[in-house]
Amino acid sequence: MHACTGPEPVIVDLGAGNCAKGSALFPLLAPRRCVAVDISADHLASALAHLQREHPEMDLVGVGLDFSSRLALPAALTGERALVFNPGSSIGNFDSSGAVTLLRQAREVAAGGALLIGVDLVKPVAVLEAAYDDALGVTAAFNLNLLRHLNAVLGADFDVRQWRHVALFNRSASRIEMHLQARQALIVRWPGGERAFAADERIHIENSYKWTLDGFSVLLREAGFREPRHWSDERGWFALFVAGA
Repeated sequence: MHACTGPEPVIVDLGAGNCAKGSALFPLLAPRRCVAVDISADHLASALAHLQREHPEMDLVGVGLDFSSRLALPAALTGERALVFNPGSSIGNFDSSGAVTLLRQAREVAAGGALLIGVDLVKPVAVLEAAYDDALGVTAAFNLNLLRHLNAVLGADFDVRQWRHVALFNRSASRIEMHLQARQALIVRWPGGERAFAADERIHIENSYKWTLDGFSVLLREAGFREPRHWSDERGWFALFVAGA
């Protein structure tokens, strides 16, 4: 990666969270600055304060930003060869068009540097569907809680017991889809309106796109990246791509 970024690069850590993944690159790349980007500015500030104590010599900057809408950093943090780092496979939240748009924005941020990105690959359907409909019902409980949230925010009367969580792999779109499905015919009411649902009718709540190695390489080139390379686990379920900007 030094060949792409040069010595003492800037790391732009997308979806930084507690900054543990981004900081794992510090011994390898010896960056002079790390720009941590996350939607939660408060959580980011706390994480960076802890990280600054461990790396007092490094310039650490936090940017509170929902980069799923647009990845645009303050002007003072752009214009340098950077390593844009996004290991958590959140690129799967986007369809091909949206992914290319985000990747083009990442290339602009990298400014002649590189991108290092994690990608969740297509794998056996049974494995994929079990990952999004776990045996303990954790994902189901999380998604069903959306209905309770709608009740609180809209004053609706969703009865969670009348719904079930459904996760399925849509082969043609290469994505996991998550739905909430009505167990019976029902009517949901809220102040000023109502909506009837037929038995087995679904509310489509989320997608997670899965990629092939060749398909994601094509996507990177379409976004303007150069010479994409990848590493994968033995089963070929996950991949890490690096590409020059």
